[in-house]
Amino acid sequence: MRYMKEIVEDKNLEFATKWERKSNLAYTQEDIDVVRAEWENHVMQF
Repeated sequence: MRYMKEIVEDKNLEFATKWERKSNLAYTQEDIDVVRAEWENHVMQF
């Protein structure tokens, strides 16, 4: 979900280029938890 969020929010369409240089980049558990909390808040609004 975090990966998809970064793709959608990339206004310059440079996401692929950024990730080519960071092939070993991984999300931390904190990064994942932030997206989970955002998703939860969005779903709870319905």
